[in-house]
Amino acid sequence: MIIGNRRDEFGTSGQVEHARLLDICRGARREVLSTVTGATPGVAGSLTEAVREVADRPEIRVRLLCAPPDDLARDRIRELIRRGVQVKVAADRLHDTLLIDRRLVVVGTDRARSTGVLVVVTAPSVIAAMVESFAPRWASAAPWALVSGEPGDFERSILRCLVAGMTDDVVADRLGVSARTVRRYVNVLMDLVGARSRFELGFRAAESSWLEPNAGGHRRVRLQPDDRLVPVDA
Repeated sequence: MIIGNRRDEFGTSGQVEHARLLDICRGARREVLSTVTGATPGVAGSLTEAVREVADRPEIRVRLLCAPPDDLARDRIRELIRRGVQVKVAADRLHDTLLIDRRLVVVGTDRARSTGVLVVVTAPSVIAAMVESFAPRWASAAPWALVSGEPGDFERSILRCLVAGMTDDVVADRLGVSARTVRRYVNVLMDLVGARSRFELGFRAAESSWLEPNAGGHRRVRLQPDDRLVPVDA
């Protein structure tokens, strides 16, 4: 396997240093799938950093499936979302893993140690099992927006435009996205607050102080081949 500008041979498995994980992730070409539990801080931090390493590359689809996060993990996840990572929260038990291009998987082990141990596996049977396990969990997991309980900068921008009386087409033109994107975000926000109409959504948004101007400005979105749209820095 090519890692960075050099070739590394792991055989079917082998330990890898945390510092080398970034090099491994830089070798991704199409897809990075990760599950993070947070149970072992060293492993969770390394996997999150590796995901962030490729998050800004538009040619790579990056998905993160995580356990319900604590406050510190929430801040890290919000940063990943701003960079374009698709994030969902799973209710069932997870393991710390990083699957790259469906050719190599990094697995966190030894939870008795705070730093944990990272093991690289390239065996096709293991890779196939990891992909098969990830797909249904991702499909059944909850979108981050519904779990976090608060909208991001982009969602707030849409809310302010809607309350100002703009149509979906006008909002889309103002924010540089499609009207379909606007409608999908509105539906997510309505689900988030349990609103049955856009009028009720506006009322709930004002009640929650979501309409206050934010210095962060607007963010565009990148449409990815998934059922979710995520805000990324323009």
